[in-house]
Amino acid sequence: MDSNQESASRWLNKKIGEAKGAYGLASAFTLLSAGCFVVFCRYLSQFAAWWLNDGQIAPMLLLYASAFLAGRYLLAYFASQFNYKAGNLIVSRIKKNLYPILLNNSQLDSTSSTLYVTKISDDLKPYFAFFIPYSMASVLVSALLLVISFWLEKWVGIILLVSLLVIPMQMIIIGVGAETLHNRHINLFLKYSAVFYNRLQTIAEIVNLDNFKPQYRFLSKKSKALNKATTNVMQVAILSSAVLELFVTICIAAIAIYLGMSLLGIMPGPHYGKGYNFQTALFLLTLAPYFFFYLRKFVSAYHDRNRALASANRLMPVLNEPPKGTLTDMDEPLDRFDIDGLSFAYPASPVKVLHDIRLRFPQKGLVLVKGISGSGKSTLLKICAGSLSAQEGVVSVNGKDNARSREWLKANSSYMNQFPFIFDGTLRYNVFLEKKANAGEPYPDFLTKILAKKDDGWQTELSHNGKQLSGGEKQLVTLARMMLHPKPVAILDEPTANLDMGTIEIILPQIMKLAETRLVIVASHEKLFDTVADAIVNLNWGEQMSK
Repeated sequence: MDSNQESASRWLNKKIGEAKGAYGLASAFTLLSAGCFVVFCRYLSQFAAWWLNDGQIAPMLLLYASAFLAGRYLLAYFASQFNYKAGNLIVSRIKKNLYPILLNNSQLDSTSSTLYVTKISDDLKPYFAFFIPYSMASVLVSALLLVISFWLEKWVGIILLVSLLVIPMQMIIIGVGAETLHNRHINLFLKYSAVFYNRLQTIAEIVNLDNFKPQYRFLSKKSKALNKATTNVMQVAILSSAVLELFVTICIAAIAIYLGMSLLGIMPGPHYGKGYNFQTALFLLTLAPYFFFYLRKFVSAYHDRNRALASANRLMPVLNEPPKGTLTDMDEPLDRFDIDGLSFAYPASPVKVLHDIRLRFPQKGLVLVKGISGSGKSTLLKICAGSLSAQEGVVSVNGKDNARSREWLKANSSYMNQFPFIFDGTLRYNVFLEKKANAGEPYPDFLTKILAKKDDGWQTELSHNGKQLSGGEKQLVTLARMMLHPKPVAILDEPTANLDMGTIEIILPQIMKLAETRLVIVASHEKLFDTVADAIVNLNWGEQMSK
């Protein structure tokens, strides 16, 4: 196990403590459930023994057995609910920490951020809701059944104990390369999902340019690579399950053969002739499959652990990134914001997206960045937000150097993408975030229409990047968030794209209102901004055009 995996394991284990109460109750219900099943087996074996040996039918024993069997399933249901609650609690807290980071990380657009949250953080839920509970249940239930087995027949206990030691070892051996496969699968999923979405967004342009067949071949190749990675992951899961079933079958067969030969007198056990009878043998044989019940689930969920480790390795750098630079002057007000000789090219690309940009931003007011698609507007906005660092030239806030200016911009700018990022949670949380909002808390008037459409008002639950909201409603929620959590610099990338005129007429005055008290930088094709902007920056293929 390498240091990265150990670090991921420690990180995941620390998160378990955040739901120790729910896990504790789940473990208690699991033990009670196992106890009910033991009593069920006892009554059932006694009923069968009386019937076969003495011809005596005792319906009350069957009734008691049925009652305890029902209790077993009822208590197991309660245990599963608390385990699922624990998984949800831990993942929701991870998401709550992750969302603000992604919200301010303008290197990822809304779609990429949604994919990131869905694929990465949601991969953790099976680990906390299934793998951890099944591993704890395997230990608790196995310990209980081992005590009973050793008490009644030590050789049965020895067979079960050996299986308990061997199965986890074989799963570790199988899982040695599983995390690598999961890492590859996650990388390909995130990479190719963004590619597929990009082609889907530009399908009309692809058809118009008669470029459909080359794009089809390109996407087909990427799809096959992703399918191959998925198949590799599934092969590991199938292999682990097949090995387990083979070993479980051998163990149960060994117990059945031993008990049968002991009863026949071929292989006498220590209790043979001294109370060791058919009822005891049937009781032990009935318990044996249940011994492997949680072990089976544990093994089936083992690939969830590998997924979680792979996801944790990607999440930890984002969540645990140490602050860079000196943060002592992050609260100073904006006095000057200058860009001089800025040029920028993305890694592995020889083409400069921006070339020799020179700007002097005002302390407050609306600055409009214009240009055709691909002219570098979004890249300039990301540099102004501190998400991208200047490679050539100067990006200076209050006369500071590039590094400190970037840290100031990251701490003091808010960013609104044309595809807003909506959190999983209530509408109130999406607007007010962690801020404690009272019943009479003031909020922008334009939210009234949204609240009027929602039966649950502020308590409306939003999920899957706010699929319960229209595109315009998402923009309004994001704009309200920016207004209630003001930063000295507000950056909006195509805030009116794909919106109807009615929504634009609502958003535009609010953006102008923001510009009265702070610097607002807007990239937009909307002509209405031309009439209200305090300054206009024209870009053409990365070049700054003169007015």
